[in-house]
Amino acid sequence: MGRKGKTSANIKTVIRNISDQYPFEPQKAAIIELIANSLDAKASVIEIDIRKEVGYISLKDNGFGMDKKLFSLYHNLETPKKKGTGIGFAGQGAKLGLNFCESILTETWSSNYRGYSLWELKGKDAPYEIIDGKNRTLDEIGTKVTFYLKKKYINYYNEDLIKEIIIEHYYPLVDPGIRKHYEQEGVYERGVNFVINGNVFLVEKSLSDLTDEDGIEEIEVKYKRKEAKGFFCKIKEGNNIEPGIMVCTFGKVIEREFFRQEPREKEKIFGWIEAPFLIEAVTTNKCKFKTDDIFWNNIYRKTRDEFKRWLEGIGLIEKYERKDIDYSEIEEEINKIIKEIPELSFFANFTDKDVAVKSEHGFPREMGRGIQIIHIGEGGSGTSGGIEVHPGSEEGVAPTLKGGDDEKAIVRRKRSKGSIFVTDVEKPDVDKESWFDGELVCINSAHPAYLKSRRKNLINYHVRKCIIISILEFGFSRERFKEFGEIFQLQERFFSYWGKH
Repeated sequence: MGRKGKTSANIKTVIRNISDQYPFEPQKAAIIELIANSLDAKASVIEIDIRKEVGYISLKDNGFGMDKKLFSLYHNLETPKKKGTGIGFAGQGAKLGLNFCESILTETWSSNYRGYSLWELKGKDAPYEIIDGKNRTLDEIGTKVTFYLKKKYINYYNEDLIKEIIIEHYYPLVDPGIRKHYEQEGVYERGVNFVINGNVFLVEKSLSDLTDEDGIEEIEVKYKRKEAKGFFCKIKEGNNIEPGIMVCTFGKVIEREFFRQEPREKEKIFGWIEAPFLIEAVTTNKCKFKTDDIFWNNIYRKTRDEFKRWLEGIGLIEKYERKDIDYSEIEEEINKIIKEIPELSFFANFTDKDVAVKSEHGFPREMGRGIQIIHIGEGGSGTSGGIEVHPGSEEGVAPTLKGGDDEKAIVRRKRSKGSIFVTDVEKPDVDKESWFDGELVCINSAHPAYLKSRRKNLINYHVRKCIIISILEFGFSRERFKEFGEIFQLQERFFSYWGKH
């Protein structure tokens, strides 16, 4: 006889709540979670077998397996996950499987334990039985989970679907070039190989093999001694991979980002950033980073700045310059209003960032319009009242971080005031009136609404409308605002304050 247990008196509600955390079907989420568990166990081989004729799909790995205590916790729906302990949740894949399986067989073999369990959904309960000391089919150290599918789900899984799931969520581990990073950096020292129905799965060509004449731009971004590495690239032709910069932790793609940019040839822009330290910022469904996490916010901002510079350098976005209108007065006005509305004030906080400071010991830099004064009490070092740095909302010019032929400057870490800046870009191929990347609002001067506003002498109102809508859209996308009603109220408060002052 084995050790028997019951999971919950309200199991159907519990497993439905687990499924609802994911933006896709539980059948996909279960595979994603099982792979995450295998990676946490440092598996070098992950075998997925689909057997429609007998109605099951199994995932087997050669990781370090579970001990007796962990295997018991595996069946506990309330088992907490410790911060920074990996990308998976113990038993989450199996718990998701209860939604669509007749029963679930889990076998494990570690250095000090062997055992298996049978788990199924019966009415309002999910009883399980753990058999210690032996396995059914597992013949080596590791873990194997077999889903015995309900009749209506027997045809759900196929090889192409499994490949799609891996490419979407674990692409770096099947890219022939990128996957080497994880071995070299010691993340997965033995490498990781996916085997689907007996065949090793890798994409045919690495992103690095598909790049055009602009090549690859390697980047490193740091925050508090933590470092994220990766690259941006533009490929020659489209493929079946979703475009965007993959921001990953331990090889799991968490988000694909364009960092609120609207470049030309968007479908050809790809990239990869690996940041293991962001594991604590990952949401439960492994599809987003927590928007209030300080590490993610800083890495996002630094990577966005690098991405913008790269796009400007290869001519896919216009370089930030003041064009159609002088926006300096509007910027000053907008930043004042934002500081008066607490819900928007996070855009005007002080942030630590690199700035160029005039110095005879530096290198020639390009000058930029728009400055702010940083005083001694706001971070960094100085000898008198303050220094002028770019960017800022006040009139004046100061050295930028970009090399050039103008004044010499050195790069220093300073606490600078986060302000919103505005420019206009001519994008007839983009339907948006405007967009905001967390620092810069771009007004689309080729949009029909912009052109009509100019003809009707309504451009001042149009620009301000675009600015606040873009800011609110950005806040909503970053989950700063939860309800549409809140967004409408903030827009009304913004224009009320603008009208009165």
